[in-house]
Amino acid sequence: MSQAEATIVAAGALGALLRPPVHCALAAAGLAPDPDPVAHDVRTVAFLRALDLDPVEVLGDEAVAQAASWTPDTSWVPFAERARARRRASARPIGSHSLLRTK
Repeated sequence: MSQAEATIVAAGALGALLRPPVHCALAAAGLAPDPDPVAHDVRTVAFLRALDLDPVEVLGDEAVAQAASWTPDTSWVPFAERARARRRASARPIGSHSLLRTK
């Protein structure tokens, strides 16, 4: 294995190890949605079915039932959209500047 390949593998492994704690920290700061453990099972069930495998044998009845009844959380609004909404709310309407007013 070359040095470049080893570096890529190490970076991938480090990213995989740091992703959950970083996601939790971002969620605590309000910059990301809270981690949803059922969402992982939903993707796994879809993947297993795409491979023509029975997800009940792999994950169990309970996990597959939860994945089937899961709906995504739509209450979280991304930080960029919240900031954009705040800017729009605080922006002055066109023509409200004192230099533009005529009496």
